Amino acid sequence: MNPNQKFPPYTVVHTLGGIRGLLLKLHRKLFPGSVVLYEQFQSFWLMQPLYIAAELDIAGLLKDKPLSVEALAAKSDSQPEPLYRVLRALSSEGIFRETEGRRFKLNSRSRALLEGDGSMRHMIIHHLGKINWEAFGNLMHTVRTGQNAFTGLHGTDVYPFLKQNPEELGRFEKSMTELSALSSGPILARYDFSKHKTVADIGGGEGLLLKEILQKHPGLKGILFDLPGTSAKAAEQIRVSCLDRRISFLSGSFLEPFRLEADLYLMKNVLHNWDDAHCSSILTNLRTTMPEGSTVLILEMAVPGPNMASWSKLVDMQMLATMPGGRERTIEEYESLLKKSGFSLKRTIPTISPLSILETVGE
Repeated sequence: MNPNQKFPPYTVVHTLGGIRGLLLKLHRKLFPGSVVLYEQFQSFWLMQPLYIAAELDIAGLLKDKPLSVEALAAKSDSQPEPLYRVLRALSSEGIFRETEGRRFKLNSRSRALLEGDGSMRHMIIHHLGKINWEAFGNLMHTVRTGQNAFTGLHGTDVYPFLKQNPEELGRFEKSMTELSALSSGPILARYDFSKHKTVADIGGGEGLLLKEILQKHPGLKGILFDLPGTSAKAAEQIRVSCLDRRISFLSGSFLEPFRLEADLYLMKNVLHNWDDAHCSSILTNLRTTMPEGSTVLILEMAVPGPNMASWSKLVDMQMLATMPGGRERTIEEYESLLKKSGFSLKRTIPTISPLSILETVGE
């Protein structure tokens, strides 16, 4: 993502989103509930075709020119007839475009399956692939027993499982980087980072958000804090971007006490992975190390009130299935966690992405 890319104003997006939601509600009220429900669950049939297209890298095969389904099948080691039916279904939903002679070409949405900036390919492969798909299919186990669906299938929590399966870990890390790219621009558009000197990203993964903040604000320095293996990968990628002189790397776990001084700390999509006890430990470790007068930005989805449509309530199903104790939270729940760990919530800044910026300070 280009850190200087322009985004529509939050007020415009918020207003248009409200109008869109109102029109959708009115449309659904015109039909019996059974018809609306049937329409809603049809997206289930889109998920596996989307995964297949991402896994087989169909977009990559179409990058240079349109191809027949026979040529695509030969290049992707698949069968022409079932592949055609999969791509036909995707094209009917605006993902790829079918032309005469059972040929297919890229369009704006299928270009998001290409490798590179703006790619969604690895996120789709991770979320719709066998491991996550089976865990989500085991959600009833969680509802009946309270035990995590992923753990019920694999006998271990998701993070130990990923450590034991390097290929899945690689997909997960790439998925998180692609997801971060979707929200980094809206975050930079809504918060003034220039008033700070040193920004520390806690659990910052491959460093995409921190890198884009520093690219937009040349006067800042950054610190990336994550587990040793992740920090090493991030250091290699950041060297390529020529930002390595402005970013330092610190390895460790935020579940244990650590020493890291900055005037601004970031925690993006960290707390939603953990139960309240672990969240309190993470926040307490951070509060202990941060100097007085520093600020923490917690970047998370905020669950709205009853009956209000929100991605956060749907993503919460992912957390329920795969993250033991993980959950999306309301602003009130975050305020409670913060207060117990010595923080107070200064303000909440919504963005045009599903994430909100919770600006917090030490009490």
